[in-house]
Amino acid sequence: MDLIDILSKFSIEEILYFEENYDLQYRYLRFLYKNIKNQNLFLKLIVINSLLAFQLSYKGEKFWKIFSIYFSKHNDNIYNNFLSFIDLYNRRFKEIKIKRLNKIYNWIKDKDLLIYKDDLVKFNSEIAKVMGQNIYDKTIVFSTKIYGYGLRIIGYKIIYPFEIFIPIDNRIGKISKDKNYWIKLSKEINIPLLHIDSLIWITMGLNKDKIERIKNEELKNKIKLLKNYLDNIINN
Repeated sequence: MDLIDILSKFSIEEILYFEENYDLQYRYLRFLYKNIKNQNLFLKLIVINSLLAFQLSYKGEKFWKIFSIYFSKHNDNIYNNFLSFIDLYNRRFKEIKIKRLNKIYNWIKDKDLLIYKDDLVKFNSEIAKVMGQNIYDKTIVFSTKIYGYGLRIIGYKIIYPFEIFIPIDNRIGKISKDKNYWIKLSKEINIPLLHIDSLIWITMGLNKDKIERIKNEELKNKIKLLKNYLDNIINN
């Protein structure tokens, strides 16, 4: 059974449920919003952080947990708070990250990010232009993914557009680094690439005990199939 066969078993509703209940990043973002209760501030914080979330000193999930706890308490001055956060928790390539912070902050400080809630393709394009990057670049599409998570957390039903690409990191690249492979896969199974990314990443982070605790038996069996496939491909 290949990846197309396995992924085609999932419905988009199952994937949304899986993301919201088993993606630690999603859960940490939900924690942050619960504490600050300000939609636009919340969206600005998570978009900025997504563009600085590379070359980390922690695993990604731990980094987002630290971020959510920190900005639950320190959010009175976005720019200065991020300078302090970078210095405390995101120091690798610090100068590059500060330059990126300057770029995104100058664009985002007076924005109402909800204007993009119905057009994530435009958001993806705008962020790429602001950062001087390609719309397919890993940090750009990851930022769009985090923005979509944020919109869902504040109450909008978001399904990612098919036009937005998958963040190809080392793990995803072990399956394929070919852009056309992923685009074709997405079209064949009728699942947007950012949701495919979630399925792969969340499943890779679940051990057998966590998978066994999935209450929905049908979903559990699908995740087991995917986990076995990914272990054979990515871990070998």
